[in-house]
Amino acid sequence: MLDIEGIEDPAAAEASLDPIRTRILREVAEPGSATQLAAKVGLPRQKVNYHLKALERHGLVELVEERRKGNVTERVLRATAASYLISPVALQSVAPDPHRFADRFSAFWLLALAGRMV
Repeated sequence: MLDIEGIEDPAAAEASLDPIRTRILREVAEPGSATQLAAKVGLPRQKVNYHLKALERHGLVELVEERRKGNVTERVLRATAASYLISPVALQSVAPDPHRFADRFSAFWLLALAGRMV
C-alpha cells in the first residue's frame, strides 16, 4: 500500500469524493470484506459491495484474497493507498484560467496560478 496516491482521472476523482465511498476508503485501510465493512459503516452489505466495485473499477481498492465460504466466495479488499490527492489535472475542465482575471493580486488569480503550478 502506498502512503499517498495521486488521482488524475476525473471519474476516479468523482468516485472518491462520494461521502459513502470516502468513508469506505477510510475503513479499508485494513483489509476487509463487504460483510465486515457493512458492520463498520452501518450500511447493508449489498450497498457496500456496490460501492467497493466502483472503487475497484477506478483502482482505489485492490483485491487481497478470495475466501470460499460454502457456496459463496468472499472477496477481501484494501485501499491502494493510505491517503489520496486529487491532481488539478483531474479537475482541468473546471479549473480557473489565470488569463480570465485582470487583477494579478486577486485571490482568484493567485488560486488559478497555483493550480497550474501544481
